[in-house]
Amino acid sequence: MDLTFKQQHAERMQDKKAQVQAAMARAQVERGIVVLLTGHGKGKTTSAFGMLYRALGHGLRVGVVQFITGTHASGEVTFLQQQGLLGQGARAQVDYHAMATGCSWQRMLADPSLRLVVLDELTFMLQYGYLALSELLQALERRPAGQSVVITGRSAPAPLLALADTVSEIADTRHAFQAGVKAQAGVDF
Repeated sequence: MDLTFKQQHAERMQDKKAQVQAAMARAQVERGIVVLLTGHGKGKTTSAFGMLYRALGHGLRVGVVQFITGTHASGEVTFLQQQGLLGQGARAQVDYHAMATGCSWQRMLADPSLRLVVLDELTFMLQYGYLALSELLQALERRPAGQSVVITGRSAPAPLLALADTVSEIADTRHAFQAGVKAQAGVDF
């Protein structure tokens, strides 16, 4: 490898590091954020649970409401049960509710002890008129300052896109199910 190339690469990496450090120095606001994971691709819930596990790794208390899942346990929820982290109420490390169990997601968005709240597949509730968008937006705006919220689901409405601090749209390029491959434990649920 040419020494000049190595030197150029080292200089570019040094410049990139300086840019990143300058951006980090400018980011001084500390508050909870709203993360919206939308689109028709696979991975929205998986990403949300990844953030949940990250929060747990930092010793934070979290809340989860799964709106469409029902009562069958996914691998993510089964793991939380196996670790003794799952429960309902103030003593649980993960305050968990599936839609079929009946819960008040608004209570979670008012609870300052919950540093992260995952509202999984919430957009379907909006699409089918089970939940008023205005009610959701108001609850998000009134939540405790240090609380972050992750919302997942397809076809998020424009006002929710506008309110969210971070929006990731997951595209559906190809899915094994379309080729007749059966959903697999550990990969799909």
